[in-house]
Amino acid sequence: MLRRIALGLLLAGGLVSAAGAETPALTPVHFRLDWVWQAPQSIWTLAAERGYFKDEGLDVTIDRGFGGPDTIGNVGAGSYELGFSDINNLVEFDAKNPGQRVISVFVVYDATLSAIITRKGNGIDTPKDLEGRLIGAPTTTAGRTLFPAFAKVNHIDPDKIRWQTIGIQLQDQQFAAGAFDAIASFSTTSLLNLKQLGLERKDLTVFNFFDHGLDLYGSSLLARPDWAAAHPETVRKFVRATLKGMNAMLADKPATIASLQKRDPLLDTKLEIERLDLMIELALKTPSVERNGVSHVDPARLDRGLAIVAEAFNIAPAPTAADMFDPRYLPPGPERMLKF
Repeated sequence: MLRRIALGLLLAGGLVSAAGAETPALTPVHFRLDWVWQAPQSIWTLAAERGYFKDEGLDVTIDRGFGGPDTIGNVGAGSYELGFSDINNLVEFDAKNPGQRVISVFVVYDATLSAIITRKGNGIDTPKDLEGRLIGAPTTTAGRTLFPAFAKVNHIDPDKIRWQTIGIQLQDQQFAAGAFDAIASFSTTSLLNLKQLGLERKDLTVFNFFDHGLDLYGSSLLARPDWAAAHPETVRKFVRATLKGMNAMLADKPATIASLQKRDPLLDTKLEIERLDLMIELALKTPSVERNGVSHVDPARLDRGLAIVAEAFNIAPAPTAADMFDPRYLPPGPERMLKF
């Protein structure tokens, strides 16, 4: 009887102890994308759906963006802990907002996707031919914000470019309708949108910035340096979950797009897989990434790109790679290899 009583007390104590134990709270992170729910943004929707963030102890809220520069401003203001935008747009933002500096902690795209797109057969065969023409673009797209650097390396007189500011949702539709001669955009955004509107890639001339004198890194995970330094493990966990999302995206593209469609049910699966393939082709599956893994940043290459952008915006002295990219939050190179 005494043994049974003792066993009962032990079991009761164990139950109380277990009931009193609390599951560790997840760390909240607010993350802002650069644009709407489209294939390139599926890295994070898939990571969220498959529990990669929760596995790392993070409770991540993902919000769509309204253009890369807008996302940078929100991260700089502290409205979001992390964001996704083109690293080159940091040059002007950080120069104008030294108290709200933003840096890259993980370079997702090995090349910028900024581009000028025009129709074939309209006399615009080289970037220089854009002089005297009308380009439609919102003020928030990297294709427009980085245009001064593109113009400089291609000897374009920026005073001879006519701009029509247009809402980003209407840009591709109005170009397809003939409202202007060219658009400044991201290739992955506009080329697939234009395909839906009846303009195939073969009908278009695309001046990808990385093919025309601007060997620039592209979109990155961004954070304020003070916040990242105060929360290093949170940044590292987010980067690890992002890497898992990237490899899961490469392994199962239909599931990746399905994770997006839970945010926007009107997305076309076939078209978004094409958009995903285009992003991989242009910005992800590069010799450097295949050889060294994603977010392998050559400081000399980044320095050259930042110097070009800074000169175009009359910013002196030009920032250096150490000013704009902090590699301390990256896992080792072997853990950053992608499975193409």
